[in-house]
Amino acid sequence: MNSFEFPGRYYEAMRGGFRDLAGETEFLAAHAPAGGRVLDLGSGTGTNLRALAARGYRGVGVDQSAAFVEYARQAGGAGLAYVHGRAEEFTTEDRFDLVYSLFMTLNYLPRAELRPLLRTVRGLLRPGGKVVLEFGHLLNFVDAYQPYTIAHHRAGELLITRLVRQSINAHAANWRNEETLLVREADGRVAMYDNFFDQAVLTGPEVRELLAEAGLVVTAEYGGFRKEPAPFHGRGPLVLVAAAAEEAAA
Repeated sequence: MNSFEFPGRYYEAMRGGFRDLAGETEFLAAHAPAGGRVLDLGSGTGTNLRALAARGYRGVGVDQSAAFVEYARQAGGAGLAYVHGRAEEFTTEDRFDLVYSLFMTLNYLPRAELRPLLRTVRGLLRPGGKVVLEFGHLLNFVDAYQPYTIAHHRAGELLITRLVRQSINAHAANWRNEETLLVREADGRVAMYDNFFDQAVLTGPEVRELLAEAGLVVTAEYGGFRKEPAPFHGRGPLVLVAAAAEEAAA
């Protein structure tokens, strides 16, 4: 289960401290033809899609947060559209040169939905299309686990303090993150939001097997969007690039 219903501009402020937007944009653009059509599953506030649209790409973003989708729509971007809904329930007659899912969106999905989702993704690809998946894996979770954390994020005069509690259900291989966001606006007003999300603990072999069952084959594997080697020490996510099995074998 997940809850991300707080103003999108707060997420934008926090995301800036988590992510390497320039690296992500270069990486994604390298796996889609110029002017191609892309699908972002778990698009959040549309940050990645807007960066790609600035390079001439067109696309669709899907996210379950109504607040984030509204922010993305208001932020604009030529040739972009957004759908409010869960990634695992998304359907369309459209086809795409690139389908991607970043920032642990795969981990947020109910485990039982991964297999049908990846089959759907395979069917959404145009000939020659690619899939890019970023997810947290077992060692990543173990290495990063902290029962309580406090983090601060600033954007100009905006200050966001995150109070986070992590709990583990080892038998279900599930991490629950419970957050309280304390937000101080530039005019001194203070607001508080509750946020929580569950994350399934995935492994590299598990995701590769699910991709294979969906008719996709991994063509490259990295530890980040600067094409860092996949980490043996556990820190950081895995980034997989996949293509239709019949095309990769050709």
